Amino acid sequence: MSWSLNEIEALARKAARGGGMDWGPAEETGKATRWLCAAGWPGASALAELLLTQDGVTWEAVRPHTDTDTWAARDGRLCPSAAGAALLDRADDLASGRTVTLINVARPILLIPYVAWAARATGATLEIRWPGLRVTVADGTCHADISDPTALTVFRADTVTIGPAQATATGHPVTRVYRGDIPADTAQTLAAFAHRTYAPGTPQSRAAGAGAGLSDND
Repeated sequence: MSWSLNEIEALARKAARGGGMDWGPAEETGKATRWLCAAGWPGASALAELLLTQDGVTWEAVRPHTDTDTWAARDGRLCPSAAGAALLDRADDLASGRTVTLINVARPILLIPYVAWAARATGATLEIRWPGLRVTVADGTCHADISDPTALTVFRADTVTIGPAQATATGHPVTRVYRGDIPADTAQTLAAFAHRTYAPGTPQSRAAGAGAGLSDND
């Protein structure tokens, strides 16, 4: 089914919140999902799979420990939304030459927008890479060098490296589209997580809801 980018962002934001993220990270996750879908990449499916994997897991367990240049989660896989937020907080460090290696990252495709935003905010040329893929962001343009098409859909990457570009951008420029196709099962999964953000109905709210309710003023 074809969705507008606004619809994708709103659904992803609510789904991320329903999946346990605070509103700040959920907002960024919604924008990241939109960014990926605008690139023609499977951002919505990646988010749905991430939320299913992390359902019931605390943010503390999946966020990166950033004391060194090797980032890992305390327990299990590293959440790309948590790692992305940490990257944005350290965008100036990346622009100044710092390179970080992320270990055991779930759905690494979700990290790409954060690298693009860090590059835009600092004016630096940055890259993100894991086996089969290298994305370089320079002067507001993303170039994707994808030697293995499955790299975009990989469920987990052992290592993801992010930092200043080590070589001239290669591959093809990322073109933008204005609608995104979301598989029906992915939309259902995201909608189920989004539904958790809705307040349960009460007799009072139902009585005051849409339509004539208990009164007839026609």
